Amino acid sequence: MKNRFFLAIATVAAVALMTSCAKVPQVELDAASAALESAKTVQTDVYFPVEFAALNDSLTVMLQNIETQKSKSAKDFKVIKTNAEAITLKAGELAGQVEAKKLEVKTGAETMMADAKALLFEAKALVLKAPKGKEGKAVIEEINNELTVIETSLNDAQVLYDGGTNYVQVVDKVKAATEGLNGIIAELKEAMAKAGIKV
Repeated sequence: MKNRFFLAIATVAAVALMTSCAKVPQVELDAASAALESAKTVQTDVYFPVEFAALNDSLTVMLQNIETQKSKSAKDFKVIKTNAEAITLKAGELAGQVEAKKLEVKTGAETMMADAKALLFEAKALVLKAPKGKEGKAVIEEINNELTVIETSLNDAQVLYDGGTNYVQVVDKVKAATEGLNGIIAELKEAMAKAGIKV
């Protein structure tokens, strides 16, 4: 009788365990999805793109795994539940770090813009000294056109910076402008050296 009583309790416990493991952790999945949405609202996807994409991908994979588990006779959603909770936690952590990261990127963007503007000034000064021979004239015209495009891009970056909505875009624009300016300056210095003009 005693053994039968314990057997009944063990069976009920096992069934309860199987039922808890077999239930889709919808609350945790909804929380993970909401946490990612909330994190995106504060631009976590902009300032932590790799980490945010990884969390998003994890959630997508989990949702696919649920469908796979549903087709099995012995369903087990424990890992999915744990992973969903981990996503919620990590999304919250990243969202909390956005402001500090934003300030860091903003400071970097400010320095980069100042440097790029100095390079633009240098490039324009070199253009005035560059050789103006028959071939040189066409090259100078081309360089001036390139400098106009770069200057416009830097002005756009300044507008973005002043708007304060996305400093990552500012950095990308200024990086491209800086590369272009360095290329032009190197080209002008080389042409001047060949022509014997002192930089």
